[in-house]
Amino acid sequence: MGVGSESRCIECGAALTGPFCSQCGEAARHHDYSLRHAAEEIVETLFHVDGRVLSTFRALIGAPGQLASNFLAGRRRQQMGPVQLFLVCNLLYFLIQPFTIAAPFTSTLGMQTTARPWSAMARRLADARIAQRHLTPDAYVDRFNETAHLQGKTLVVLMVPIFAVGAWALFGRTRRFYAEHLVFAFYLYAFMILWMGVSTLVARWPLIMALQHGQGDLADNALSIFVAVPFAVYLFFAALRTYGESVPRTLLKAAALTGWALAVLTIYRFILFFTTFLAA
Repeated sequence: MGVGSESRCIECGAALTGPFCSQCGEAARHHDYSLRHAAEEIVETLFHVDGRVLSTFRALIGAPGQLASNFLAGRRRQQMGPVQLFLVCNLLYFLIQPFTIAAPFTSTLGMQTTARPWSAMARRLADARIAQRHLTPDAYVDRFNETAHLQGKTLVVLMVPIFAVGAWALFGRTRRFYAEHLVFAFYLYAFMILWMGVSTLVARWPLIMALQHGQGDLADNALSIFVAVPFAVYLFFAALRTYGESVPRTLLKAAALTGWALAVLTIYRFILFFTTFLAA
């Protein structure tokens, strides 16, 4: 291609005086479509993204609260944002979940009608829906469970703003905006979802063996402790680093927030029942 053809912008036709068009910002150089150049760009992009992702997950797992502290302090370039990381961990969880036998974020109709505080109401509504649509119980169960699984992938995000209300209430003296507590909650729940997937995957075979020996209740309690205790410890260190309060004060508030997280999970399951019921 001749020199004259590159003296004007290919986008707007303005005269070029530098590496970019002064009128529209288009690059002066035409794109190099050679295989070598394409390979160089792919390698550069992959290594740049991987470095950022790896450093983010390293901080998420090994330094509780560091990501939130960095983000709130304006140090954001070298890490993933709170919403972005939450979505990635959410995707990883639902990729792992089919290989486990526990589904804490997906309540089946059987769970909703037998093991929830609102089970009696759920049974009445389900029976009325089956009669109204002239379905067999098995057909409705399959439809409900499939819908609950699909809705759980997106509705799980509802737990984050609800949890942030508790953080805002407990750490109100820090004079932070609600949005700052929301950042803390997104990073915390990113870890929680990731840990939930990994822990239930690790516990898969012990749970199967316990169920085969008729010890389902014991296995369920053991799994709850196995999941909740590390999360509570993580929450304490995350809050300590993010909010900077004393250890005794943070310990008490972290314990309260752990209880609030369990309440938030119950609220989420209640919302999930109604959204699934309306959609199924």
